[in-house]
Amino acid sequence: MSERRKLFGGAIACNIPSTWRDVSLVRQVPDNQEVYQDCLEESGAVLVVEILEHQSDIKNEDASTFFFNDLAEANGLSQNDTTIIQSNMVFSVKDDNTTKEKYLEKFSLSTQQSDAHACIAVGRQQIAEKSLRIEMCVLRLTDVTTDLLITLTIPDSKQISGGDGLSNSFCEILSTFCIIDWGLFC
Repeated sequence: MSERRKLFGGAIACNIPSTWRDVSLVRQVPDNQEVYQDCLEESGAVLVVEILEHQSDIKNEDASTFFFNDLAEANGLSQNDTTIIQSNMVFSVKDDNTTKEKYLEKFSLSTQQSDAHACIAVGRQQIAEKSLRIEMCVLRLTDVTTDLLITLTIPDSKQISGGDGLSNSFCEILSTFCIIDWGLFC
């Protein structure tokens, strides 16, 4: 069961499993991140929603691969420790279309936004003895010079049963994700 959670002081909202806790209640989290962790398992899933400066030199079709590799580098991993399984899902979120409705059903642009793109990747990273599954959506909000990352890390031993290679948890997070206050990016 999931519950509606407000992120970044209520500027963003999405459904997150009710058993996941806000990590900022137990440790410091950077201001540009919201982090939730599955509390049912010691090595449970971790969700990070992160606001970053828009990388204008990166093409939309390369964004998910770029940020996936950036995460691997931040984790101190070499290319041998990472595998991108799928990174070809790129679509405009401006218009209603089947792909947008499938993944980002509740997401809409403010009237001041001309367009945005979503880029989704799925991959694995090997950290020490653990194999982790990484599911990532990059929302490229060019009009507010922001790349918004939604990243779910799941121990590779957990059963994945969502559509298109995405977990059910990630599908629900994406399908309910919405920006309520675009002033967050000003």
